[in-house]
Amino acid sequence: MTEILTVIRDFTVYGNRDEDQVPYGLDLPKISAQFVGVSPAMAFDVHNQPKLARDKERQLRKIETAIRTEFEADIANLGSDDLNANLATMQHLLTTFKERLEQDFLVKDQLDLESLTTHGEWLAYWQEDAPMVKAKEQQQENMPNDF
Repeated sequence: MTEILTVIRDFTVYGNRDEDQVPYGLDLPKISAQFVGVSPAMAFDVHNQPKLARDKERQLRKIETAIRTEFEADIANLGSDDLNANLATMQHLLTTFKERLEQDFLVKDQLDLESLTTHGEWLAYWQEDAPMVKAKEQQQENMPNDF
């Protein structure tokens, strides 16, 4: 029997793939997809670690780019004070990503999706109009700049 390989790929929701450009302490929202499969959908890198085959890697990047483009306005509005809308956006994003993988990416008897997980800071609620929030912002603006 052929050895079944596992690969985990992170999909950075905002598209910033260069971790050096992310402000310190900020953990961008990501979706991790764990794939299991065999050759020709899977291959090995130069360090003999499993990876997606080159054509599958390109295909996955195209799906990620399409998802980011499709959800660009919704993602930009994440973090409003409408918790239900924010959670619905997150759910729709995850569901669409999974459906696109199943429809356009996975290969029967070669490549399956084992799991999807989320990690990072998904801003689900942000209320900037509350009196105490405004008072805090005003207080911070009035702080001396001599630090």
